[in-house]
Amino acid sequence: MFSIPAIPAKSWLSFYFISFLFIWGVFLPFWGVWLEAQGISSGDIGLLFSIGLVLRFVSNLGLLPRVSTGAASLRLLRVLGFLTLLAFSLLFYLQGQVWLAIITLCVNFLMAPMMPLGDIIGTRLVKQISLDYGRVRLWGSLSFIAGSTCVGWLIVDYGHQAILWVIVCAALVMWLLSLLHLSPQLDDGVSPHQDPGQSLFSLCKRTNVILFLIITGAIQGSHGAYYAFSSIYWTREGISEVSIAWLWGIGVFAEVLLMRFNSKLFCRWSIKQMLLLGLGASIIRWLLLALTTDVYLLGIAQTFHAFTFAVTHLAAIRYIGLQKNSEMVRYQSLYSGIALGLIMALFTYISGVLFESLQGNIFLIMSGLLIPVLWCIKIWKVES
Repeated sequence: MFSIPAIPAKSWLSFYFISFLFIWGVFLPFWGVWLEAQGISSGDIGLLFSIGLVLRFVSNLGLLPRVSTGAASLRLLRVLGFLTLLAFSLLFYLQGQVWLAIITLCVNFLMAPMMPLGDIIGTRLVKQISLDYGRVRLWGSLSFIAGSTCVGWLIVDYGHQAILWVIVCAALVMWLLSLLHLSPQLDDGVSPHQDPGQSLFSLCKRTNVILFLIITGAIQGSHGAYYAFSSIYWTREGISEVSIAWLWGIGVFAEVLLMRFNSKLFCRWSIKQMLLLGLGASIIRWLLLALTTDVYLLGIAQTFHAFTFAVTHLAAIRYIGLQKNSEMVRYQSLYSGIALGLIMALFTYISGVLFESLQGNIFLIMSGLLIPVLWCIKIWKVES
């Protein structure tokens, strides 16, 4: 009788991040391009992206709290992996804008918890086998670059349908990998979830929590125009898909380098200083994207992704780590769901409504929306 093989847990997690972030490296920069090639308008693309972000929020808060053991994490990941593969595969057979919209939204719902599930498994392995999580996660970021670069080349030779083929093939690999057993198996001890009877949103009554979500949400949310429309805008301006793939790769590579050396670079920085750096870099980055379509200048602007995304995220994680053990999970849930979900959805929706009339000037709007956040950082008090 056939038995499912086991592989070292560290290797499994590395391969999982590689396969998932390879898909994300294709989906995030090029799915809007693929939808436009299927006849979807930029306004509808923006609406789909923003609704998709709301569904990610619903999915994370609806599914992740049900995961209390290592075995449950793997079971949910396998189910989501299979349904993701099925959803993308259906696009070969189901045509029309309605089906494209439905499946795009389903994919956002299904894939949203998959990265946090990888983090949950990684956290368990840190305790079980003293896993160096940062070095494992690093391979995922590099895979993101490989995914965006690979599909950029393939589009030139095979057209936009290559985007879907690459995603389906990678999704198949990811699902098959999820079926393998880990050695050692995950500890099935109960995770430190929030206390029974406490509301997830009870923290939102605190002014400092509201300011934390506004600050991080605005900085991360301002990436909505970039994620949804930068590839479309650059394509219209005559920049090739290969160059666009390289531009995305530069941003993620800068993020990888900063993540690798962040402990040395920011060990003496306060959380507020890190967020101020992320905010200032975001204002400058979006101004540059609005003012130029020169590939070399855009490449320089893309290195700011290390500050606009990575430094902001590191500051948020550091702040969450200051909280009481009983509240850390709730802080993480609010950060993932509201700052990275709902607020980014709002920014993406605004981008979709204004993109056709403003084109590249949409990035000026993103830059301008961040200026009031300077006041929020000034009055925010970091409390342990």
